[in-house]
Amino acid sequence: MRLFLIPLTPRRAFVYGHHVAQETTKRRSLLDRAITKSSDIWLKWEKYEKGWQKQLTVHGNRLLRRIPYQEWSLKSISALPRNIPDNERQKIPVTYPPSVMTPGEIPKLLHRLGTEKAGMHRRLLIWCLVGLPISAPFGLVPIIPNIPFFYLVFRAYSHWRALQGGRHLEFLVKNNLLDPQPDSQLDRIYTTKIETVAEYVSINKETIQKAAEAGVMDEAAEEHLQEEFELIEEPTAKEVAEVLKIPQLVVELERACEQVHDQVEARRKEPKKDQ
Repeated sequence: MRLFLIPLTPRRAFVYGHHVAQETTKRRSLLDRAITKSSDIWLKWEKYEKGWQKQLTVHGNRLLRRIPYQEWSLKSISALPRNIPDNERQKIPVTYPPSVMTPGEIPKLLHRLGTEKAGMHRRLLIWCLVGLPISAPFGLVPIIPNIPFFYLVFRAYSHWRALQGGRHLEFLVKNNLLDPQPDSQLDRIYTTKIETVAEYVSINKETIQKAAEAGVMDEAAEEHLQEEFELIEEPTAKEVAEVLKIPQLVVELERACEQVHDQVEARRKEPKKDQ
């Protein structure tokens, strides 16, 4: 596995776990086969021109885009393998843009991303499990599938995966198994963006670097930045995915950028506190 650390603003980041090589010959679990089957059915329904299947996918996709990007991020990270001998532990490469953050800041950032929402995921996982037997009787309704039940199954699995991804990040940080690797091609995207926004947010590259040294993605960076701004935007997601050669990253980044844009704009419209 390789981690890609993609800053969205000077205080927010998206981490993506990319599995470089997967054993296709290994027998897949029942859960993996069920997920693949469900995805195939969903894609088939999306192609319908009308009907309840089409309407379900339209509204369902809107609902999926509202799931916090941090949850999708943690879900991309594989669950921590059990009982790994010390001599078999390998460092995980972490690709990052050096103009936005420093290597020393990466462990702190990944630890925060892996732990800050753990309590929420654990709590919501329990509620989903509680709701499963309550929604199960809806399956007696003919023709239409038991949508509430399947949605709760999906959300329970999603929260569980996020918890597992967070624990893996925490393990990597605790055992010093991170190998930061700057990427010059990815960095060029950020350098161009910083130069573009510098005019209307009154910042420069040196200011961003000072924020990184003080604690980028952290409240400690507040004193170095007059206003939070987006380092990458939704149209840039495809460019980032192409540079990193990960096509499936486009959807993940577009969703994250859309959510961050809404959050930044909402914060920008908040009345300023009196100095």
